[in-house]
Parts: sequence; C-alpha cells; structure tokens
Amino acid sequence: MVTEGGSLKGLRATNTRQMVELLLIDGPLHRAELARRIRTSRTTITNITNELLERNVVLNLKPEQKATRGGHELVAINPLAGFSLGIDFTLEQVAISASDLSGNTVSETIFAVDAQSTAESRVVAAASALETLLDEAGIDGTKIVGVGVGVPGQIDRRTDMVGVSLPGQPWSKLDVRSILAHHLPYQIFVENNSRLEGFAEKRWGAGQHSANVLYLSFSSGVGMALFAEDQLFRGSIGAAGEIGHMSTDINGATCPCGNRGCLVLRTGTAHVLSLLSPVLGENADWAHVLEETTRSNPSCLAVLDEVGAVAGRFLAGIANLLDPELMIIGGELAQAGEPFMAPLIAALKTHTLPLTSSHVAVVQAALPPGAATGARGGAALAIMEMAKTSTIDTLGYL
Repeated sequence: MVTEGGSLKGLRATNTRQMVELLLIDGPLHRAELARRIRTSRTTITNITNELLERNVVLNLKPEQKATRGGHELVAINPLAGFSLGIDFTLEQVAISASDLSGNTVSETIFAVDAQSTAESRVVAAASALETLLDEAGIDGTKIVGVGVGVPGQIDRRTDMVGVSLPGQPWSKLDVRSILAHHLPYQIFVENNSRLEGFAEKRWGAGQHSANVLYLSFSSGVGMALFAEDQLFRGSIGAAGEIGHMSTDINGATCPCGNRGCLVLRTGTAHVLSLLSPVLGENADWAHVLEETTRSNPSCLAVLDEVGAVAGRFLAGIANLLDPELMIIGGELAQAGEPFMAPLIAALKTHTLPLTSSHVAVVQAALPPGAATGARGGAALAIMEMAKTSTIDTLGYL
C-alpha cells in the first residue's frame, strides 16, 4: 500500500528531477516558467530551489548577471556541481574534452594514434591521457557525471556493437561500451562521431537557433546528424545517418563497403586528392589543397566546383525527403569555403522542389571539423543523456 506521505515524497522527487533536467538542457529559467513547464505551483518550485541551493546544485542569477524581465532572478544549474567528459576516436587521433554542467570547456587535449592500432590500445591511451587531464585541471573524478564517446561507424544501441561498413576499422564488430568500461569508471554513452560533431554544431555553432537541422560532414568519410524538433534522430536501433554509403550511381566504382557509387567515393577528401595528384603531386595532403585553393589554383577550383555540384545534387534529394530548415555543411571540404560551398548550394537549390528550395537555408559549419569538436559534442551529449538517468538525483551529493 502506498501511503499519502510516500506518494507526496515521490512526487517531490519527480518534480525535482524534472526541474534539474530542464535547467541542464534549456539553461537558466524563471521560477514561473519552471512551474508552468513542470505543471506545479510556484511555491513548490521555490521549495525545490531552496533545497537545491543548499546542495549547491543550482544558483540564483542576479539581474546584473543576466538580463531578466521585471528584474526577477533566474534559476540556473551550478556549473561546478559536476563535470562531463567527451572522447572522440578517429582513425588517427583521439581527442578528450572536459566541461562543466553549463557546457563550458574546462580542459581538453588531443593526440595522434597509429592508424593500425587496436581499439583496446586506443582506449588504454585515452584513459591514461584522461587521468592526466583531470589531474592537471583539478577535477575530482567523483564529480564526473558521464562520458560521451564517439567512434566511426554504425552503432547498434541495443548491444553497443559497431557495425561493419569498411574493412579494417578498429571498432568493427566490437562491444564498445564493454571495452571502455574496463578502463573508464564512469557512466558511458556511445555515439557515432559524425553525430557528435553535429551535436557540437547544434549546441554552439550554426545550428543553435534552429530546431530542424541537418548537419553533413564531408571529410575522409561523409557523415550526417539529423535534429528533429531539437532532438537527435538515431533511427530505430541507432544506425541512422550513414549517408556516405548511399549510392549516387549503381554502375559506379565499387566501394570497400560492398556498394557501388557511394557518395563518399565522389565527395570525400581521398577522391579530391586523387583528382589533384597530377597537379599537386602524389604526396599532397589536405592542407596543401586548402593552401592552393586560397591561391586560386585553377585545378583546385575546378575540382572543388565539380565535387560541390555532385554533393549539392545529391543533397537536394535529402532536402526534399527530410525538409530541414537548416543544412549545415561541415568537414574538411567545407574548409575550402566558397569554391566548394557555392556550387553545392547552387546545385541543391536548383534540384530541390520549389517549396523546399524557398525556405531551406544552407550554411558552412561554424566549428572546425575533427576530433576536438567531436569531443566537445561528446561532453555535451553526456550531460543531456545523464539528465535522463538516476545520476541526476545524485548531483550535490557527489
């Protein structure tokens, strides 16, 4: 039998959890707004706020700290009530980011790894670097609320197994969470690393003021992150977003994934470098391409124009299908700027249906591509995912 006291206690705990979750996800709010969104009284919100103030979980922001209507204080999460971590594993790098609960980066590091190294060795190296980072930043490990980890490939959220898209990928067919759990004593949230870059772009970059956003990354691989009404869309089992392995030509070149004519074969950095090798040399890297592009090298401009148009024509179909309000183009190709972006936008606008073309905006990513941005996204994702777990109840007691 549930007593009235027990019932009221459970309701109070639920209201407290909802309030902390709102503050974590949406930032500082007025008490009246909190009461409206939780559907409770102002008195209840005041009582919960007082309790959370005693636990140092929240702060009252003074009017001079943030503009407020009518001079009323805002309630905000205490940034130092906990810390989140992000780790992004790419083929040749590992990046780590630590943030406070307001999403401010407290410390970060990035280091190179051998492309042939195993998943286990990468995690061991990351764990060692993380220990150093936390020590140097003075972060108490007991205040870590979670770590968002990015790896390449499709991730089955039912099992945390990474699917096989390309042969030789160090994470293929592995239970990522189990490997990480052997070395990281924290709550772990595993995500595709392109989606982590997109999450960072949505949180701090070009997508922060839009609810329906499509982030696309054109680098050595081609990845995607879709946000519908501000929510990251992962698909039924977490495997959504592998746009790079959608075919642009069923009679095209064979992709290592087994498909033919994959988008990545026509818009990835390897393709651009292969087209430019007769001009720039076999040893040219992407930095060389960007340097020559800024010098208006005719060959670079021509290749980027061609590749941008291919990408734009393909993305027109995606825009017609998904109807985003904003498409953000990131990755290493986007770093070329106008020579890649202009033909992409022109082709996309030409080949989308009139109604879609009339409203969809296409912009270059504001944040740099790569593991460092992915790690920032991982730290932000960890806060969002932690807010859905019982860890939220321990803030202030950690």
